[in-house]
Amino acid sequence: MIIANPIFETVFKRLMRDKEASKFIVSTLLGKPIVSIEMKHWGTIYTEDEQDKSQVLAVRVCWFDFVATIQTGDNEYTEMWIEVQDALIITRLNRCISERYKRKDVICGKETSLPITIIYILGFKLPEIATACVRVNKNYFDAVHETYMDVKSHFIERIMHDCVVVQPHRIEERYTTTLDNLLNVFLQNYFVEDQTKKEYYYLVEDENIRRITDILHYCASDAKERARTNAEIEAWETFQELLESAEKDNLQKIKQQEALLAELARLKNTKIK
Repeated sequence: MIIANPIFETVFKRLMRDKEASKFIVSTLLGKPIVSIEMKHWGTIYTEDEQDKSQVLAVRVCWFDFVATIQTGDNEYTEMWIEVQDALIITRLNRCISERYKRKDVICGKETSLPITIIYILGFKLPEIATACVRVNKNYFDAVHETYMDVKSHFIERIMHDCVVVQPHRIEERYTTTLDNLLNVFLQNYFVEDQTKKEYYYLVEDENIRRITDILHYCASDAKERARTNAEIEAWETFQELLESAEKDNLQKIKQQEALLAELARLKNTKIK
C-alpha cells in the first residue's frame, strides 16, 4: 500500500482531525486508556529565536489541543488537557523551548484548569535520546523497550510539563506491541519518488491501524490532497533556501568580525613592542 508521510503538516492535520484515529494515537502514545476525546483547538505556529536574531532558526509547529477522559482505575476517571505537536525543523536547532499557559475548560459546568500533557512528534533527532518514543514524568521511560532510562536531554529538561517525545527518524521496525505498529506508520523509510509518499508493507490486523493507513492512503492518492502536500513542500523548500542564504551571510559577517578582531589584536601587540 502507498501511504502519505504523516509528518507533513497537510497529512498530519487530516489524520488528527479524524476523531477515532486521534483517540487511538493519543491513547497509544500516552500508554493510557482514553474513554473519550474532544478536539478544542488546532493551528500552526512558525517561530524564530526572538532573543538572538543572528541565530537562524525555523520551526514549524502544527498543534492540536484535546480534552480527554482517561480511565485511571475501576470506575475512576480523570480529565486531561493534551496537546499534540508535529514540529519540523528546517535548518538546525538553536533554541526550542515550549511555553504553555494554563488554559481553562468547562467540566461538569465548572471552569477548571486541567493537567497538561504534550505529545511532541519531532522532525529531527535529539542527540541524547536514542529511542523512538520516550514518556517523561519525573523519569524518562523508553516506551518502545519498556525500560527506565538513565539519561537527560537538553531539549526535554527545558520542558516543565509531562510529555511524550516521538522521534520518527529513530523508529526501528518492530512488531511486538500496539505502540510498535503505530510507530511503523511514522517510519521514515521506503519512500516512493520523494519523502511525501512511502510503501507500507505491514500486515494490518488492528482496525485502528487500518483506519489510519486508509486515511494516509487517501492522502497519497487523492489529487487535491497531493496538490496541498506538494504546495507545502515547495513553500518550505523556498523558505529553507532563504534561511540558508541568511545563515551564510551571517557566517560571513562573523568571519569578517573575527578577522577584524585578530587584526586589532595584532596591531595592539605590534604597538606594545
